[in-house]
Amino acid sequence: MATGKRCSTCQKETGTMHCIGCDAYFCTKDFRGHRETLCSKMDGLVEKRNDLQAKINDAAQRNNARSPLIARIDEWEKMTIDKVKQAADRTRQQTDRLLNSKRMKITTEFKTFSEELAHLKETENFVEHDLIRLKQMIDNFYQDLQQVTQTPMIELHTEQSDRIDWNRFIFVEEKSNYTEYQQQKQQVLGKLIH
Repeated sequence: MATGKRCSTCQKETGTMHCIGCDAYFCTKDFRGHRETLCSKMDGLVEKRNDLQAKINDAAQRNNARSPLIARIDEWEKMTIDKVKQAADRTRQQTDRLLNSKRMKITTEFKTFSEELAHLKETENFVEHDLIRLKQMIDNFYQDLQQVTQTPMIELHTEQSDRIDWNRFIFVEEKSNYTEYQQQKQQVLGKLIH
């Protein structure tokens, strides 16, 4: 009769069952107990896995409920759009002032001219050089009016959006301690797999 190895649990020489995981020999009775212990540990791992899955699901639901970081990004977007709109409104007002100031100047001067012309006609107090001067003023008003109605001599300066590095205007980056943790975790997983 061949002699068996000693059972690692009861130390009897009936260790006919070999566990390749722990490299120990067991008698049939103790091998069943060893397997039950392993199954119990496996059940514990499955329970921990299920608990972890529930926590992951809970964290995902909380993240889906609008992270404060997403709210800050939304606020930055709104503020940036508001600033762009304010800059555009300010530039429109400046353009209107420039265009209207020339028109207003012509209107004011033309009103003064019209009053003088009406006064001279009514009083009949004018001579040849007054007529020449008044005709010259009318010609000048035509020229001024033509300049105002043509494309104005106003230049618009804009920063083209393709020159703005939007990737640097707003961005996020992962904090280093989390990155280091991820690298360590990958190293551990790599060792477990190999």
